[in-house]
Amino acid sequence: MATIRQQIAEKLEASRMTTRDLSRELRQSEQEILKHLPHVARSLVPTGKRLVMEPPVCMSCGFRFRKRDRMRSPSRCPLCKGEHITEPHFSIEGGRKEEKGNSQGEIVSIKFDGK
Repeated sequence: MATIRQQIAEKLEASRMTTRDLSRELRQSEQEILKHLPHVARSLVPTGKRLVMEPPVCMSCGFRFRKRDRMRSPSRCPLCKGEHITEPHFSIEGGRKEEKGNSQGEIVSIKFDGK
């Protein structure tokens, strides 16, 4: 049987998911999933893959949390103070030559164009 980190990596390679989605499928708490994500990111470095985070978005005003380092959803929007914010989505992408690799296994935010 695969470890929890291996299971997280398999799920994220297959599809884009939130921590809530992962916790439901793997029957672990969201806190537990959040603890494992940085380790999953570091373990991907030798494979040339990377953990990608689609940043949360305020549903009230459309503000995107692009420079956010934390993996959990923010509690409020800094612009409108609204609390209706989407969860960050995670996925694993294979290394591409045209993209700069992330050599330290950190989570990388991708731009979300809203389409």
